[in-house]
Amino acid sequence: MDIIKSTLNIGCEKPFTFLHVSDIHLTETDENDSLARKEFAAARKRGFSFSLSTINFIKDYVRKTGYTLINTGDMLDFITPKNLLIAREFVKDTNMIMCTGNHEYWNCPNNRFHYDDIQQTHAQRDSTLDKVEKALGIDVRFSCREINGVNLVCIDDSNYNITQEDFEKLKKVEAGGKPILLFMHIPLDSEHIQINHEFPLNAPKQYFKDCHPLVAKERTSDELTCYICDYIRHSPLIKCVFSGHMHYNKEIIGLDSQDQIITGINTIREITVI
Repeated sequence: MDIIKSTLNIGCEKPFTFLHVSDIHLTETDENDSLARKEFAAARKRGFSFSLSTINFIKDYVRKTGYTLINTGDMLDFITPKNLLIAREFVKDTNMIMCTGNHEYWNCPNNRFHYDDIQQTHAQRDSTLDKVEKALGIDVRFSCREINGVNLVCIDDSNYNITQEDFEKLKKVEAGGKPILLFMHIPLDSEHIQINHEFPLNAPKQYFKDCHPLVAKERTSDELTCYICDYIRHSPLIKCVFSGHMHYNKEIIGLDSQDQIITGINTIREITVI
């Protein structure tokens, strides 16, 4: 597992360190699952064979350091009783805060990730996330934790949109006048994200010209979200945006209107804030 240590200078009143992880993608099943579900899980596990060892490594690292842990989603690859149980124990053992990823609500009732399931998946999104939040015992749509005068805010952008309700919550935190580190699953679009251009939030429509129409529709941000993204980019209090989703590590610091740090799979970022 990669450990990336770095320093973020935002002028906080007292230095502190936190850990950032993303995209663990648990793929576990047990006797509660059908044979089809187990076969689906086995196929998915080939791409995420590291997930259980990653869980254990992170637990030990949090225990050793005592640092606050923030998870920017896709803790689950899809929902099973076993995945939810492991995730719940992980939350209890680490006291982490988390924003949801797109895989937390891709329940995969037909044991697949397929275009034909997009409409059903999004129609059931709220009820699926309710189930995940109840199982994990935390809010995965909006949360805030203050450390040494800095607000660590998790906000849900996992369906390529941000709601008016969550935006109002963000502005309420911002009204307190303290610096903010913002955590969300999908990174803001930037010219410095040079691969997979269709994956960031509020990406220009021309990036979707070769995508399946349903995928393009799913990943196109609404007008409100485009406004919120511009707001985030120009907020003097939002010092850095942390995300995952892309499965690789990338730092966009001093290169764009908003600093961003993307954390990849099988990685812990250890960030010291000064």
